[in-house]
Amino acid sequence: MSKQDNSSEQMVNLLYNTGYRLTGSHRKTQELLTGVFNTVSDNISIKTALKKLCLTYINKASTGWTPSLPESSPPTKDNSTNKIQAALLALPPAVRLVLVLREVSGLNYVEIAEMTGIEKIAVTWLLSTGRWELRKQLAPPRGQSELPDKYFARSKL
Repeated sequence: MSKQDNSSEQMVNLLYNTGYRLTGSHRKTQELLTGVFNTVSDNISIKTALKKLCLTYINKASTGWTPSLPESSPPTKDNSTNKIQAALLALPPAVRLVLVLREVSGLNYVEIAEMTGIEKIAVTWLLSTGRWELRKQLAPPRGQSELPDKYFARSKL
């Protein structure tokens, strides 16, 4: 596989993963990617493609395009992948977008602002809000831990 093929494959994987985290649906992710690739040239950079994905998502989200419930993922002990995806989909679109770009795609605050057209200070606020909401949805209830009591026995002595 040539270097160009590898970078194209990496681009598609990044875009698909980002799109799926935003929509929770393989069908809607394919719609987003089709929109991205129908409007760009052959020599697109990953940054340009990701920005186009963000703008397409923002446009669709503003027209009432709703996220889908997470599709079944391979079984896990506690199905944490589906829990996280469902929690992401419960967030407002702008919050979900900046959170996915930061935590899944690894972009910094300035890059997120450039990709989305959202001011950097608003990106900071949206990330804080998104993290707080995820923590509320995913953390065990207060006073209840996911760790067995035996891990706390020593600290109670």
